[in-house]
Amino acid sequence: MNKIKEGFLYTSLAQFANVVSLLVINIILSHKLSPSDFGIVTIVQIVATFMNLFTSEAVPSAIIQNKKLEDRDYGILFNYSVVFGIIATIFFGCFGFILSFFFNNSIYIPVSWLMSILVLASFINCVPQGLFLKGLNFKALGVRRIISSVLGLLSGVVAIVFGVGIYSIVITLVVPVVFTLIFNLFYIDIQYNNSLDRRPVRLVGRYIIEQSKFSVLNYGYRNIDNILIGKFFGSTDLGYYSKSYQLLSQPITLFLGIITPVLQPVLSNFEDNVGYLRKFYIKISKEIAFISIPISVFFSVNSKEIVYFLFGRQWTGAILPMSILSLSIWVQLLSQIVTPIWQSLNLPRLQTKNGEISFVLITFFICIGIISHSIIYVALAVSFSYYLNFFVSAGMLMKKGLKSNLFQLIKTLIVPLLSGIVSMIVMLMVKMTVEFNSVFLTLVVRGLIWAIEVIIFLFVTGNLKDIYNLFKK
Repeated sequence: MNKIKEGFLYTSLAQFANVVSLLVINIILSHKLSPSDFGIVTIVQIVATFMNLFTSEAVPSAIIQNKKLEDRDYGILFNYSVVFGIIATIFFGCFGFILSFFFNNSIYIPVSWLMSILVLASFINCVPQGLFLKGLNFKALGVRRIISSVLGLLSGVVAIVFGVGIYSIVITLVVPVVFTLIFNLFYIDIQYNNSLDRRPVRLVGRYIIEQSKFSVLNYGYRNIDNILIGKFFGSTDLGYYSKSYQLLSQPITLFLGIITPVLQPVLSNFEDNVGYLRKFYIKISKEIAFISIPISVFFSVNSKEIVYFLFGRQWTGAILPMSILSLSIWVQLLSQIVTPIWQSLNLPRLQTKNGEISFVLITFFICIGIISHSIIYVALAVSFSYYLNFFVSAGMLMKKGLKSNLFQLIKTLIVPLLSGIVSMIVMLMVKMTVEFNSVFLTLVVRGLIWAIEVIIFLFVTGNLKDIYNLFKK
């Protein structure tokens, strides 16, 4: 448990630095570039991240979970990552021609080749990243994350100063990944060799395949809406939609960036203790719900002020989608907590089955939203699908993995849901009465009232101490 405490501490600091850096550079870029620019980069980034799923998530997770790998095996796996990384990089650069034809815009070609650097660095980094996590080196991970976040911010500012336009967005994405690779190669001691022996591949192959399937499905249902909006609605509407989704993703990214890197490396040691994992999952889900449900309410009610303050009035089209999507923040968070529990239980096939169900479910509702020809209806459909997916995924985990039932989890969420209702009532009343000429002042005052209301509710119900003790212990 000391490792969980240490992990939360250092990943919290690192994730906070990362979120702040991303938010600052986003504000700067949003005032200098158009929604269409962001829409174009979003499409290319979706493809890049999709390719990296096979390594950035599957390989590190396999290294953490497998206890039979030897020091020499890591050097061999590293060789495979270099070979496949080069192949993937060339393929990705050439894929820009397909995107150019598909969206009838030649800008996708140079953007894809520039972002191919990110693909190469991510592939080569997968083995060092897995060793980092397996060794529970959370302090070094935190320092690395903070430095890479700052470098990403600085590189974006420099790019804007030199007027490179849309390429500024790509540079802010590529620089942190390249630095992470360089840092890892210097920090992690790998026994490099020239072998391509199949032994380590056989040891982790099945796990990587199943984890890759799940990652692809998970990423697919989280990004198919962007692809379809870009194709049928255009890059400007995609810019509005992706910006609204990006805003609500900040609290999700903050929480998950703190929790998920820590859970599997530590909880993998409790693989055979289902009772402990069940108790831990229910407890952490309850406390995260207490925090995330009021956040969902605040983002939803104050979406206009948040968008105007951060990005300006040219982003008015992002307000309503953000308000709708924000109400799904808490269920998205709780759904993502399911993943490290599946991994810790070492049940990759059930995890993949869970991913298949989620993919079909969410894709179905996204398509319904697309048929409406409005990003508002897409946002409604996506939000509803996330609620439904949470109950399906959590129910499957509780029954198949943790040998219990969904009701045991749901009854612990009743009071957190009540806190959300109270927050909604308070925020709607505050919205009608508290508004100044300054958007910033409006947000500050509303935020203070919101924070006081949440703390009072937690104190009265006796849950404030529980949340404090959870993260303390």
